[in-house]
Amino acid sequence: MTTGLGPAHVAKTVDTDALVDPIWVLWQALPQRWQGPRIAGLPEWEDLPGWAEEPVLRLGGLPEPFAAELAWMAHWQAHVDGARVAIQPINQLALAIRRAHAQHRPVATSMRAMTPQAAQRLLGWFYADRWGRLPSPGARARLRSLMQVARSALIAACHDGPWWELDDWVPRCDPRIPLGPREPRGQIRITPARLELPWLRAAVKWHLGTRLQAGTLRWSTIGQSRLLVRLDRWLRATFDDPTDVITRADEAGRFAAAFARWAADPAQRSDRPQDRRPRVAPRQVNADLRAVAELLEFMADNRREALEVFARLGVGVDPWPQLGDAHAAAWLRAQYRIPRQPDLNPNHYIDDHALAQITAAVPLLGLPRSQQMLIRRGDGSEVRAHGFGDPQAMRMILLQILTGRRVSEIRTCDFDCLTAAPAPGTTPGLKAADTTSEDTTSEGIEAPAAEVFRFRYAQSKIESAPDTILVDAEVASIIGEQQRWIRENLQVAQSRYLFAQRISNAHGDKPYPAGTYNRWLREFSALVKITDGAGRRVALNHTHRFRHTRLTRLAELGLPIKVLQRYAGHATPTMSMHYVAAREEHAEQAFLATAKLKADGTRVQLSAEDHDHLHLFARADRFLPHGWCMLPPLQTCDKGNACLTCSVFVTDDTHTEALRRQLSETTALIERSRSGFVQRHGRQMGEDNVWLRQRRAEQQALSRLLATLDETPAGGALQGGGCSIGPAGPVLLDIDLGRVRSKPETAPEAGRS
Repeated sequence: MTTGLGPAHVAKTVDTDALVDPIWVLWQALPQRWQGPRIAGLPEWEDLPGWAEEPVLRLGGLPEPFAAELAWMAHWQAHVDGARVAIQPINQLALAIRRAHAQHRPVATSMRAMTPQAAQRLLGWFYADRWGRLPSPGARARLRSLMQVARSALIAACHDGPWWELDDWVPRCDPRIPLGPREPRGQIRITPARLELPWLRAAVKWHLGTRLQAGTLRWSTIGQSRLLVRLDRWLRATFDDPTDVITRADEAGRFAAAFARWAADPAQRSDRPQDRRPRVAPRQVNADLRAVAELLEFMADNRREALEVFARLGVGVDPWPQLGDAHAAAWLRAQYRIPRQPDLNPNHYIDDHALAQITAAVPLLGLPRSQQMLIRRGDGSEVRAHGFGDPQAMRMILLQILTGRRVSEIRTCDFDCLTAAPAPGTTPGLKAADTTSEDTTSEGIEAPAAEVFRFRYAQSKIESAPDTILVDAEVASIIGEQQRWIRENLQVAQSRYLFAQRISNAHGDKPYPAGTYNRWLREFSALVKITDGAGRRVALNHTHRFRHTRLTRLAELGLPIKVLQRYAGHATPTMSMHYVAAREEHAEQAFLATAKLKADGTRVQLSAEDHDHLHLFARADRFLPHGWCMLPPLQTCDKGNACLTCSVFVTDDTHTEALRRQLSETTALIERSRSGFVQRHGRQMGEDNVWLRQRRAEQQALSRLLATLDETPAGGALQGGGCSIGPAGPVLLDIDLGRVRSKPETAPEAGRS
């Protein structure tokens, strides 16, 4: 039956039929210009690309309620979703439905009853019947988008029960789905329809929907494990009667162990071979077991309510009434015991070698596609590559590197996310306009006077954690560039997000798509072929590495753990320490920074007792102007200040200036003494002079020490100090006391340097 879609028809239907189809209520609420069988001349359709003539929706001659449904879907796209109206796929689908009815070909009774697969088959038949060919991939993709988004919104709008009763959950299409304040209504969908066992699908819907509504579960944490897709496949593939897993409570432990073994097989993890990994981590299997245990515990606690819920869903309540209270515990006991992993994982750290390649090539992401850039790959080769044409992705990865934030915290942060940090002595909480210079305007941060800013990121993982950090002018300039880019390229009054979706975002309320960012990084990583210092490939598909790297660097700078925890946005210091990589080279540098040199330029090993002696006894006479004395505290020294010839004297690069001054003074003293000797005795002082030999020994020791320290990087010492390693012990002085005593000569000066 066809309809002219007149208001009189709808009013009559609403007045006389108490069981009116909800689509007529929705259709009647549409503006008048959206209700006709021919919809054209709308202001929101002006300047639509790709149309040589006026765009028109032709919905006449369609059986009820197709025309009303398609009109509502088009209106929803334009005014609710902020997307372009899918004029071409709607008209093609309307043509296919009219042609199928004219030829008495079976068609679904409505758009809600027509599955996406049925719509694709109908489109293929229509193209073959009318033009003798198959539809193009573009035509199929446009129809698929219409069915997955606009049709889902139509189904949700016509549904009068709880939102979780639907087979597809899409927050973008159903505003009833509860989301956290930082969780955007993106296109991420959860599909309980993938569960083929009706009694399991109904239980999972009720369980997850109730927890989401109560706030004990978040939308972003519902994954395939909690959806129990693998449990559904295992039950159907293993049992003649899948309800045995619920009804036979005495064998719950055996069933749980069998499922754990099945889930540990990589071939069972996904229906698609390209998604399978060579190994399944025990943590992944444990996540599946915990998800089953959570469902069993929920159903055991709500047996009475299950009768009413399952009756409303039209599903038999069996086998849930036979579920035992201890059933869930048996599944929890089947979890694998995971050996304790080191808190510090160096594999998550990106070293300077790899980071330099990333930052050198990252402008390629923002370069227009028509331009090329010469990049150096990790293997040393050079290649010219076309730009990716996405400056948003370029700035996102730069902010991740500089701030260590999670990708979701950058991707979904607010547009106005930056304020100037109050200067010391000012009142905290001032607005940005009160603390920035005149150059800081509403158009973005152009030339900030402050050097420190407060960055508010999209903290969505831990409710009790802070959501701001202090950043420098470099981060502020990147945010300012992105704000200007949004204003110039996104034609909206005000964007909600700093990084926004470019198409189908007329309201500016959609963030940058996560899938697009991941795809660019995969292609960028494959092109640049980034390698670390050891020559190993570094893939950027896991940008969480930047967070580990940033926190590791801050920890190595000596930040207190509480400060590190505050910067990371963690609830406990223990979690922050999981992000710090135990770098072997940093441990060596920290050790060498405490290495001390003897007077002969060789390194001395300090034991724990040595450090205790220095610090616990706090002997002031052990801290010398140019080093330390390692003589045990209860012993005394009879050498005076002749430490450069003493075996227990050590020093390091913090005393370089004192050692240089002492070398200069010792050299000057030698020259003065030798000149005075010549004036008094009329001849040169011999090198075998006992006083001169002692001063020469000190001069040589100082020269060796300074040469070693000059070759040592600042802040530490290299092994061996850059000089040959000699035996430990005192500096040997070749003094022939018998021959010296036979001469009447004495030193002109008895002072020591």
